[in-house]
Amino acid sequence: MSKKKNLGDDFSFPKFKGVNGIKSPKRSLLPKPPLPNIEVLELSLPHSITGIIKQAITQKRLIEFYYQGLHRIAEPHILGLKDEAVQVLVYQIRGKSSSIKLPDWRRMNVDDMSGLQIFDETFCHKPSSLYDCHSSWDEIIAIVS
Repeated sequence: MSKKKNLGDDFSFPKFKGVNGIKSPKRSLLPKPPLPNIEVLELSLPHSITGIIKQAITQKRLIEFYYQGLHRIAEPHILGLKDEAVQVLVYQIRGKSSSIKLPDWRRMNVDDMSGLQIFDETFCHKPSSLYDCHSSWDEIIAIVS
């Protein structure tokens, strides 16, 4: 009886050419300098977060997001700067809240928000007098009109 040699699986890996086995990139991975005559936004946050909030404010659409670990659904009313922080004033209508009282006004730091999405559901403009308790802004970027 002859024994068959067990060849097993071939787990060999191809050897790369280059310095110390590391393959050299075909193109540079360094960031390219900005093109001339292009305005660079000075906000340190990703443009998509503030862009989504501005779009939701313009279209009066609800936003869904997480803030301080809690799932929230709210109407965004004002996006602005206060003490060099980008903040949004929302009227939270659903989700969870540490204060339990809903619906209610909330002013939140945008950089602490995550999972931000726009709903198809719209909301009605509330009178600006309702903003009074949250009216102190250094600069307003977008406001419901």
